[in-house]
Amino acid sequence: MKKILCFVITATLLLTSTTTAFAKQNHGGEQYKYQTTNHHNQSFKASKLEFKINSTPVIKYGKMKLPIKPITQGMGATVTFDKATATLTVVKGSITIVINFKNETVTVNGVADANTGIFKAKNSKKMTVLIKYIANALGVRTTCDKDKVIVEVPGLDLPTNVTVTPVSSSAISNTLNSSTLYMTASANIKPGQATGGKAELYVGSKLVAVDNVITATDSAIQFTTSDETPTNAELQAAVPTGGLVTVKLYNASNNSVTSSVANPTLKVDYVAPTITGITSAIYNVAENKFYLSVTGAGAVGDIVDVTRISLYDAVLAKTYQLTNTTGTGSNGVVTNASSLVINIGAVDKLGLADFGNTSAVLTLSVGSLLTDAAGNTSPSFTTTLTIPVIIIK
Repeated sequence: MKKILCFVITATLLLTSTTTAFAKQNHGGEQYKYQTTNHHNQSFKASKLEFKINSTPVIKYGKMKLPIKPITQGMGATVTFDKATATLTVVKGSITIVINFKNETVTVNGVADANTGIFKAKNSKKMTVLIKYIANALGVRTTCDKDKVIVEVPGLDLPTNVTVTPVSSSAISNTLNSSTLYMTASANIKPGQATGGKAELYVGSKLVAVDNVITATDSAIQFTTSDETPTNAELQAAVPTGGLVTVKLYNASNNSVTSSVANPTLKVDYVAPTITGITSAIYNVAENKFYLSVTGAGAVGDIVDVTRISLYDAVLAKTYQLTNTTGTGSNGVVTNASSLVINIGAVDKLGLADFGNTSAVLTLSVGSLLTDAAGNTSPSFTTTLTIPVIIIK
């Protein structure tokens, strides 16, 4: 792919040295830290973390006050404060909140928010309003009073309903072929659990796409291998082989879970069937079969497009084209590199009933004759071929 996907984590904290994602109380009521872990195929249950305001560093500007630990340890964000400009910056995954206390402005991911309520709150409510605004922007619930802040750490459920969609002129479900330009994929998630996190799409063990932006309201994640000018060659480099498709979901604290139920299996086959010519044809009426001797046929089992084959009887001055209607039409396959066998269906048998009392000619129309199970087609014949047919009755 032309697009390079990357994920950068910033871990700068002010007034605290910890870079862990959560805090937990011990029996003395104080906070102690523990490292986050990856459970992969296990979901995380929601939990509540309590922070005493008198035991956490605090950022102050005028009447504004922000306890640090509920933001860094409880919400899994980083906090920086520039005293010279009175600017507070909170970062969690893909979400960046910038609050300028001096100018009384707020932006979230660069977009101004004039309805925060932070600067109009009563002095006694400024801390609560500030914490709740940050928590809401980060997709976290909080409860505040003058002595403590309780942060509700959201759970993290496994992604569900993983789907893959090939984009191709001859698309087949869960299959990439030589005409596929790119693929998209999606999965369902619970809103608010992975706010500021990311999601990764895997085919087998290979990472093929990333969704780097997950907001608090997202109920689904989306992937694409397209760089807006996709080609099959790029897709082959990005997804060279097939396998089980899974989605790995991260929250902003870098915990992760991986989809494990009803994951689709992606088939990958970029090799097109081949055939260079037809040298002879036999129609065995008793067996209801056409036997075609060919050159350069591809894999055994490749499917013959029988609708490109017709017979002409000069005595009858009549042409009949084979059909492929399921149950009544004909079908054919490659049996080896030099042979195709076509089974004549009931409708076609009736259509050919009067043919061949003297002679007949098989005509192969312009176009592709063979298709494989992945939807790849053989190179097209650019001119009509005519081959005498031996009819055995």
